[in-house]
Amino acid sequence: MEDKKKPIMIAVVVVCAVVAVGMIYKTIRSASPMRGIDSMKSAMMWVKCKEKDCNAEYQMDQKDYFRFTAENQKENGGVTPPLTCEKCGKSSVYRALKCAKCQKVFFYGFNPRTLPDKCECGFSPTEDRARAATGKK
Repeated sequence: MEDKKKPIMIAVVVVCAVVAVGMIYKTIRSASPMRGIDSMKSAMMWVKCKEKDCNAEYQMDQKDYFRFTAENQKENGGVTPPLTCEKCGKSSVYRALKCAKCQKVFFYGFNPRTLPDKCECGFSPTEDRARAATGKK
């Protein structure tokens, strides 16, 4: 009986140690949002202007976008602040996505009742990956 308890106890200790290390890592990582941004690979992302007369759609470096939002969220009450539009010069540019199905550029999270990456055409990369993983069409 004693021989069976020893491997179980070792496994419990190992699991607890892994959980503790994970919690410490998460705490340290969340302490500085800039730390994660600085290690981020450079990639382009879509943004879109909310001004009705402008509606500019363009790409920008995601590092620049996330650095700006991290530096300015506190001043904006924790809400993602708008960027200044390259076309109209107003503070009205927000994160956007380009639909892989219909190619429309739309605001990320425009509909709070659905997934943030779901386009008006109904396509969502998140849903698509979930369907593929479960084998559903």
